Amino acid sequence: MRKFAYMINEYSINEILELPNKNIPYYIGTFEGTDDPDIEWPHRHAFYSLVWFTEGTGFYVVDFQEYEIKKDRIFFVSPKQVHNWDYSENSRGYVLMIDNTLATELQAETLYPYIDNTSENNLLENIFNNLLDEFKRQDNLSDRHIKSGITYLYALSERLAGESNNHQPLANDNIQNLRRLVYENHNLHKVEDYARKMNLPEDTFNTLVKTSTGISAKQYILDLKITEAKRQLIYSHFNINEIAFNLGFEDPSYFTRLFKKKTSLSPSAFLKKYRKQL
Repeated sequence: MRKFAYMINEYSINEILELPNKNIPYYIGTFEGTDDPDIEWPHRHAFYSLVWFTEGTGFYVVDFQEYEIKKDRIFFVSPKQVHNWDYSENSRGYVLMIDNTLATELQAETLYPYIDNTSENNLLENIFNNLLDEFKRQDNLSDRHIKSGITYLYALSERLAGESNNHQPLANDNIQNLRRLVYENHNLHKVEDYARKMNLPEDTFNTLVKTSTGISAKQYILDLKITEAKRQLIYSHFNINEIAFNLGFEDPSYFTRLFKKKTSLSPSAFLKKYRKQL
């Protein structure tokens, strides 16, 4: 399979913080106290991030889905997702960035784009303030306390998701592995191929995906491929037929029909619409 390069930058935590020579496993800060980096927008992260807006308005666009920024909304962005935002000057809140490897270790991964904090403001604020204090201390106990705090924060997020309109669970290791397989191994085609790659019986694999996402494994994989197709349409030099081939679709006309069914736009119409906005 051919390698391809996106026409979009992907940044690590140290690049966002403009500390190029440091290996930074996590960062905790206030939204208003974290300097805006000199980077290109939109872009992708090579890490997981969480942003809790305690004040402010605007819009957050993640993989071509637009979400409203509003008070007490918490956003989650995973590695590889293309995102951009426009927020008001009075925006306040907290920012958390977690290295890919550490996020997997701490199960700090989600399937939902945001949750609304309707009941745990004081608790969340205490957690973040404790994390901030430990991040500033940087003593022998800080790392242990920060990791415990991150784990608790994401467990609390799962509870809040159940109380809000978003009922998808935290992503388990198998779902995160599946997402990586879909995005990084485009030569896999059938559900049984993914199940075999993950060393799972096909029936077990189907049940796991259905339980975790609410849809069948086939539909979930197709949804992920359509998301990747959107990224390649806008941010790569490949044409529609090449993108179909890259993602394992042998028949470009089937890919075009599926894309239109999922997005209500043909690939060419989608490209025309969103390229104008860049």
